[in-house]
Amino acid sequence: MIRSAAPLARRLATTSLPKRAAIRTNPLPSLHHSTTTLPSSTPSHITTRFSSSSRALSSILSREIAEETEAGSGTNTMPPELEGLYNDMSKNWNILQGLTGIGSSNGATVRMFRKENASNGSKIGIVFHCQDTEEDNSFDEDMFNDDGGINGERDEEEEEAGNAVRFAVTVSKGGQTVVMQCRAADELSVEGVAVREGDTESALVALAGGEQLNASLYQGPEFTELAEDLQEAFHTYVEKECGVDEDVTAFITMYADYREQEEYVAWMKTANSVLG
Repeated sequence: MIRSAAPLARRLATTSLPKRAAIRTNPLPSLHHSTTTLPSSTPSHITTRFSSSSRALSSILSREIAEETEAGSGTNTMPPELEGLYNDMSKNWNILQGLTGIGSSNGATVRMFRKENASNGSKIGIVFHCQDTEEDNSFDEDMFNDDGGINGERDEEEEEAGNAVRFAVTVSKGGQTVVMQCRAADELSVEGVAVREGDTESALVALAGGEQLNASLYQGPEFTELAEDLQEAFHTYVEKECGVDEDVTAFITMYADYREQEEYVAWMKTANSVLG
């Protein structure tokens, strides 16, 4: 099982920054009358202070890196369960790491191209970022007792709820692309539909880079304002025509969690090499 990726804010201890030193109010000596010579090197007490804080920061980063590595993160080795699912996905999808992440040759953004076109010849793609997650607050009837109360005992025994991952499905044809914003958790949900110019690859690269959808094109109403049967039709299209089934959504959530852990370790290593 993949260890849940805790938010970075929970992993790093918060440290209060020192108050900014008081600003001098005395005027600087006149350049025309002063013969004061500026020191040619940094005073030793300042160098010592910087060296001490650098060593302290490096020590903590090294400790955190070692703990994550011992837990199996930062090794670019997928857990067996995810590796098997990755191999299954690769039969129908080309899976590419997108933009290079900080300190990593792989990157935090993942693009997927479906090898088989849609029935009308459209090309299909998926893009997601390992940090584009939110807590899955899906309603669970089993959380409640017969009398309507919350089952506290079961709630304590169950593991921490996983994260839902937001991703985009693109369908391109004739230089136009429809982007369906989706959410992968216990089940697939479609949360928005927009259009933009360009083919699947250019659309995925633009979305991976954080580019907003083309504002010059009409983007349609809020998805929840559409007729219910139209909302359901989009949902069915994503599942059936685009091939985003339960296995694909499971892969997205698991792979996003794996990539986040890898990127977190790479992020710390980069910070340590620069600041330590």
